[in-house]
Formats: sequence, C-alpha cells, structure tokens
Amino acid sequence: MSEATLLTYDGLAPDEEGLREALTSTGNGYFCSRGAAEWEDADDRHYPGTYCHGGYNRETTIMGGRPVLNEDLVNLPNWLVLKLRIEGEDAVRLDNVEVLEYRHEYDARFAVVSRTLRFRDRGDRETTLRSRRFVSMAHVHQAAIEWTVTPENWSGRLEVVSALDGRVTNWGVARYSALEGRHLDPVSPRTFGPEVIALKVKTRQSDMFVAEAARTRMFGGTEQLSPERSLYQMEDYIQQVLAVDARAGETVRTEKIVAFYTSHDRAINEPLGNAGASAARYPDFATALASHEAAWEEVWRQCDVVVPGDDRVQQLLRLHISHILQVCSRHTVEQDAGVPARGLNGEAYRGHVFWDELYVYPFLNFRVPAITRGLLRYRYRRLGEARAAAAEQGLRGAMFPWQSGSDGTEETQVVHLNPLSGQWEPDLSHNQRHVNAAIFYNIWHYFQATGDLEFVR
Repeated sequence: MSEATLLTYDGLAPDEEGLREALTSTGNGYFCSRGAAEWEDADDRHYPGTYCHGGYNRETTIMGGRPVLNEDLVNLPNWLVLKLRIEGEDAVRLDNVEVLEYRHEYDARFAVVSRTLRFRDRGDRETTLRSRRFVSMAHVHQAAIEWTVTPENWSGRLEVVSALDGRVTNWGVARYSALEGRHLDPVSPRTFGPEVIALKVKTRQSDMFVAEAARTRMFGGTEQLSPERSLYQMEDYIQQVLAVDARAGETVRTEKIVAFYTSHDRAINEPLGNAGASAARYPDFATALASHEAAWEEVWRQCDVVVPGDDRVQQLLRLHISHILQVCSRHTVEQDAGVPARGLNGEAYRGHVFWDELYVYPFLNFRVPAITRGLLRYRYRRLGEARAAAAEQGLRGAMFPWQSGSDGTEETQVVHLNPLSGQWEPDLSHNQRHVNAAIFYNIWHYFQATGDLEFVR
C-alpha cells in the first residue's frame, strides 16, 4: 500500500477541533471513540465521545408543556483520560502552556491516531509529549494508548493521571441541547490489583450495563518502572496517579491498555468482571499494536481500492474506506447493528439508522458481503414492528421507520428545532416512506452480488 494514508494537521486551529476529532475517530465495528486528545475534557471545542452499536437509551424532556420522548446513541464513559502533571503543578493543558510544536495525525491504514506536543510551562521547563492510540481490530474488546514524555531541560517529579470517567452526558450537538442528555447511572468503580482500575455504569432506561477497565504501566527504556500509585474514586469516576522521578533527556513511556464490555456481549459472565480480567491479561502496547496492524492488513487485502496517479484522491478514498470499516467490520456481523447515519463518530441524528446504508452496501457487497448480511438482519429483526406500523395506518405489508434505533419503532422527533427561527416546530420527516424502497433495494442488490438465496428466503 502506498503512503497516501496519513491525515495530518500541523498547528492548532481551535475552531476546527470538532471536525478534526470526528475525522480522526478510531473504532473496530463494535465501539468507536472520537479523536480528542487524552488530556482534553469536554467543552465547547473538544468532545471525547465513545459509542457502541446498540447503545441506545430513551429519556423524556418537557417541551412546550408536554413530555417528548427521545432515544439517543449514548455517550459512554471516557476511557481516554490521561493527564500530565509536572512537579505537582496543574495538569498540562493547551491553554496553560506555551505550545512550541503541535501535530495531530490519523493513519487510515491502521486506524491509529497520534499527536506530538512540545511545550514550555510556566516554570520554563520544556517537554515533548507524544501519543498513539487505537481501538483494536484484532481483539474486539481492546483499546490501547501509549504516551512518551521527554523532559528536555529539567529533572523532577512527573505524574500521569489515568482515569475512567462516567460523568459524561450527551451534549455534543448544539441543536439537541434542550433535550435530556443524561443517560447513565453509576453502578460501581473497582480495582483489580494494583495496576487495573475499572468502572461500571448503566443506561437509565434501557438497562444496558457498560464496563471499562484500564491497566496503566510506566517504562524507562525497556525497563518497567515501579511508580508511586495513588487512587481516587467516586461512584462514577476512578483514577490512578502514577508518579516517578524523571531526568532531563530520558523518556518515560506510559501504556494504558483498556477493555470495553457491555451486557449485550456474548460469551461473558458479567461486564465488569470480564473487563477487569481482560485488562489484566492483555499484552503490552507493542504486541497489541502488531496484532491490530496485522488485522488491518488483512482488511485492506479485501477492501483496498487503488487510484493510480492521484495521491489526493487516493488519500481521501482510503480515509472514507477506513471510516466505513471502523463502523462496519467483521466484528459487526454477529451484533444487532445497523448503519447509523453518522457512523459511531458522534451524536448527530442521535445515532439513528436512516436509509444512508444504501450508499455503504455496494462497497461491502463485493468485498465482505458477510458484513452486509449481518447489517441487513438488523432490518429483518424489526420486521414485526414494521408490520405493526403499517397495520396502524390501515396498510398492508411493512412500513419501516424513517429513524430507527433500538427496536424498530419510529424514533423521529415529534418536534424539531428550526435553526433559522430558533423555534420548535412539528417534525414531519417521518413521512419519508422511501426508506421502504431503499431497504428492498439493499436486499435485492445484496442478492444480485452474492446469489445468497437462503438469506432472501
């Protein structure tokens, strides 16, 4: 494969951060996280969201004096959190240091997001921080982050805060800000030995349990260090602080290896226990990355499209393919998953499934048709609800919803915010019945591409 796979941003552009984070998301067809920096909290520029297929929840908002029910793809606990503290001072942020160099890259070939940050703090200490992370295509529940921190002109105490944060809400889309965005209830934080922290939460209405566990280690060269560790936890947040004495010119490397489970998963006992056990036994970052890259090499052997003579078009094409495969992969086949209109990269359209899959299936049909078949089964499982909807309108057959989520009922809002007037008005978009034709079209073209008569029957 040629090198036309890198998406690179040199320098900071605060107004573009939301777009950059979406374009540098990393996922594996099961769960996906936006490309926010590990040290960033959610604010009006940054949004470190994590989402998984089937992770829906319904909440009620009082609007115009009446209750309005909305279902959303839930923003799940933030596993990205790593923060750097030098000599006991406040954690490094881009607004409290002088940025000397900044680069943000996404490698579409392996779905790895990386950053280089070189900065000078208020004590005139200069430091280079490099990060790499991925959501594993080789092991469906695994993700990993690597930090390297190099003090350039100072020696002293270096602390890394590693956390799992369940205090997140859905507020990534401004026009939904009036809707209830709290979808998670805390269940419990926990540790699994000295290296592993874990957190379990539950969606408030749909009762889906989500558990994350993280093993954090520090290294100097090839030697594993024995940092001082301190623990802090609340019912919806848990963190470890790892502290070592750093020396000028010597790099300290931190690995955060993460396990992500939900109660929808197969072949598990209980999400928190499985997450903790997995995080404890996962291999080191280099080994995990090698397995991840090997899995992506196999994916590209099946799915690459080569455009000779135009590196820009080649880069854009591979970026799009990479994002499709992070939402629809071999890991998606056995899940009850559709194709959300905005993938798993954010909360626009509230994570619902429309008819946009029509543009994705032709690519999959001739490369990995098993993925198409698995995704079409999402529609088949909701055929009963579609038949009931048709019967309610006095019609024969099936009437699929314009917006579909957890169970196939119509999830289109009854009111919609008019961005021009700022007023809430009736939403009549549920009348777009051409979604039925699109679903038939998808099934027919899958059959034409594969000859899979068994599925059609």
